Amino acid sequence: MGKITFYVVSIAIILLIGSAIRPYWNKYWITSDLETVALYGTKHDLEETQKLLDEKIEDRGIDFDPEDLDLEKDENQTVTISLSYRDKISLFGVVLKDLEFTVDVTEEYTKAVM
Repeated sequence: MGKITFYVVSIAIILLIGSAIRPYWNKYWITSDLETVALYGTKHDLEETQKLLDEKIEDRGIDFDPEDLDLEKDENQTVTISLSYRDKISLFGVVLKDLEFTVDVTEEYTKAVM
């Protein structure tokens, strides 16, 4: 009986740690995707950049309010993307903590020197 309890508690702890790490792991990859889109946007027009941004967000399955997404490009070809979204830490369908993330990314146009 003691070993079964140990295994059940161990599995629950591992699942809890995995659930706690998942939102931060997602934030890392979302930030990486937004950096890629912003860099793409320095060399392309705003409509093409918006299209790529929509594809990346759809691929990640991010649930957010469209008002919480801001894509800007200035006259110096500097692209700024800001995204606010919510995520949660849950275990066995029970939400343990709601989290709100804001990701801000800025990329400047640079000319390649060869």
